[in-house]
Amino acid sequence: MKTYTGINYIPLTNGHSFCGLVGNNGIGKSSVLESLDCLLNSKSWNYNVAVRKSGIPTTKPHIVPVYLLQLDKISNTKNAEILKKISDYTWHVEESDINPQNRVHFKTFQKQRYSLRERYPNTDNLILIPLGLSYDKVPNFSIFNTRKLVEAISNDTEETNNQIQDEELKSFTSLHEDLKELFEYIYIPKDIDPDTFTQLETKEIQLLMGESLNQIVEKCVPQEKIQEINQNLNNFIKSLSNILGEYSFRTSGTRQVSLKKNDVYKLIIEAYFKIRKLHKEQGEHWLELNVLSSGEKQKAIIELAFQFLKNYRSNTDNLIIAIDEPESSLHMSACYDQFNKLFEISALCSQLLFTTHWYGFIPMLEDGYVSVISKIDKSKQHRFDLISISRYRESIKQTVCESKGQLPYDIRLKSLNDFVQSIITSILSDEPYNWLICEGSSEKIYFEAYFADIKKEKKLRIIPVGGASEIKKIYNHLQVAYEDFKKEIKGKVILVSDTDSELVRYSTRDELKKLICYRIVNDESKRKTVLVKIESNPVSPKTEIEDALNGKIFFETLKEFEKTHTELSNLIKEINQPTAESTYFSLDLSPSKQKLLETFFDTNNNKFEFAKKYSEKITSDYIVPEWIEYIKNLY
Repeated sequence: MKTYTGINYIPLTNGHSFCGLVGNNGIGKSSVLESLDCLLNSKSWNYNVAVRKSGIPTTKPHIVPVYLLQLDKISNTKNAEILKKISDYTWHVEESDINPQNRVHFKTFQKQRYSLRERYPNTDNLILIPLGLSYDKVPNFSIFNTRKLVEAISNDTEETNNQIQDEELKSFTSLHEDLKELFEYIYIPKDIDPDTFTQLETKEIQLLMGESLNQIVEKCVPQEKIQEINQNLNNFIKSLSNILGEYSFRTSGTRQVSLKKNDVYKLIIEAYFKIRKLHKEQGEHWLELNVLSSGEKQKAIIELAFQFLKNYRSNTDNLIIAIDEPESSLHMSACYDQFNKLFEISALCSQLLFTTHWYGFIPMLEDGYVSVISKIDKSKQHRFDLISISRYRESIKQTVCESKGQLPYDIRLKSLNDFVQSIITSILSDEPYNWLICEGSSEKIYFEAYFADIKKEKKLRIIPVGGASEIKKIYNHLQVAYEDFKKEIKGKVILVSDTDSELVRYSTRDELKKLICYRIVNDESKRKTVLVKIESNPVSPKTEIEDALNGKIFFETLKEFEKTHTELSNLIKEINQPTAESTYFSLDLSPSKQKLLETFFDTNNNKFEFAKKYSEKITSDYIVPEWIEYIKNLY
């Protein structure tokens, strides 16, 4: 499509429905949404210049989405058996099975597939299918068309082809149609005319409603009503014939034509619906959409989609919505609400795709994925990095490391600047947000559980940022911005760090009453976890959040891991009747046992999984750690 040459595998999500694409102008964000519109809505293809020069048959352009579906979605289709075979192949195909020239693209898919398996441990009920079309409308498997695929779907054990041949691919047309019919795709490009788009007779609005205007009119004017109208009209014509004697008003031919249902419905749509346009209530008046600002029109489109999906359409499981630059023409403060609304829409449909230049949404939302599109230095090739929003700073740090610094500088800069801007904007509003910024994902899980009762009421956002050094950067940026708006700030920002063996030191300011920075540390003289200023004493012992939890819940959670981590047995058997004090004091581990526990937390995904199990055990029967209760009361 348009921006892309050669094959490009573009990851969009690891399972969440909220999916963004970010990158510079002309990098190819919109082309992704447009290509899906071409495939799923049979729009005309927009070929790359290089394709036109080399010749379409030579370059063989194709669009191949990878579908992730529940098994029951396809179980009743006539192609269910072959779909299951292809899915089994896709879940298990390895890099060595892929043609060498395509392996660089397969590695991106392979990494994504690994994440899917982490998110969905039981993949038996999930169908994973790569299938689309070539430029000539012939089904296409792209890089997945391999010898192993031939073996997976062929009944001929003597089959020798290294891939499915062009003629054979045509037999997959009905399979492609089956997949396509499972979804409704709505594409809202940046240059769409809001006045036209929001009219009730447009295809997009009817898709959002989940029914056509004809179906709506039919409910209002059923067939029986049409028959009644025809009967009354026929009676009138007959009465005229009785008066006129040998004359009568008739249609040509013997059979007299009556009003047809579709004719009536068409007239109603023309005379009733087409004259109605979207208006916005402004005080005592209703303003037409065309008199609103560009930004207000943008907001109207998103709000319309949200209200239809939430309050009108009955089933949204098959709906994919794609929006190009939803922040276009909006002031930054309005962007915040716009992306909040997009996140809510993503929960009401199968998938929400969008492109944007505004990075402020990344830290303010709780989950989802962002695909960062860039160009590799000294090359025309595209690079795609999938970032998890729930762990966005950790993901960016990891991706920078993996890419050896190739992840574009602008996302690292923008993710900090836009983060700070979005926080400041959100705490200035009349209904302000509150923020709790912590080091990592496990901290977020514990805080989410302990603050669950106030999270919605206080509009609390809990954001992990990837370490104490990141918290330092954010605090320093926030305090500069705070100075400019301190009289108008209504929300509160609290930043919480661990006490690391190599302490990250910086000064904080007590006079900034709504910007508060704490460090947790276990105070052995008081035998409890305390909150101190970053530069204050004590600076030891090393204290992570796991050292500062309810010791009783911690021990019960630890026992659940003993079966799969036998190394914990020696640690657990020596602990008798742990108290509800902080873990560090409750378990009172020797240095060697403490080291064993640290190794456990540093292995695989144990820290994250432990946090989830601990949080599930939190009830009113257990004492909330005093330091956590203190932070909670600050909100």
